[in-house]
Amino acid sequence: MFILIFLILGILVLVVQTTFLQLLPAWLGQPDILFLLIVYIACQKEILAGAVIILLLGLLMDVFSGVYLGLYPVIYLLIFAFIKGVSRKVAINQFAYQVPLAVISFLLVSIFMFLFSYSLAPDSPPQWSWGPIMLQLLMLAVIGAPVFGGLDAVMNFYRSTSASGRLLGTKSSNRFK
Repeated sequence: MFILIFLILGILVLVVQTTFLQLLPAWLGQPDILFLLIVYIACQKEILAGAVIILLLGLLMDVFSGVYLGLYPVIYLLIFAFIKGVSRKVAINQFAYQVPLAVISFLLVSIFMFLFSYSLAPDSPPQWSWGPIMLQLLMLAVIGAPVFGGLDAVMNFYRSTSASGRLLGTKSSNRFK
């Protein structure tokens, strides 16, 4: 059920991110909410369920806006492995560690994307510009706390409905209550 909930949530975030958020002015930046969702899943869920949902979200991101086929699933799975590796040493399930981890991870993703693009097309290297990258990092730091708070609320709602025996509108199997 977790995979279905976060897949639907990821699709909604991806649609909003690739349509409405692209209309924001360039000086304000375009927030990458799907990346925050991926960091949240990597921080909160076990390896198998998290890897499956991150792979599916990476494939969806590839379909929506992929330049090189398969790049987003690989990058998202590498970030998932990085976060899981860090989480063995540090307790990153706490809210205070998730936003800095998202910012550091996004910087690593930007570096990896630049190096990958440069290795595929060395004759016309992509431009590395600190301005847009810093703006994106600042945007992730600002919206990170509300997004992670909203995702925590979704998970708490899911836990409360599944703990009470009802999963999103299903009736309890005990009819004598």
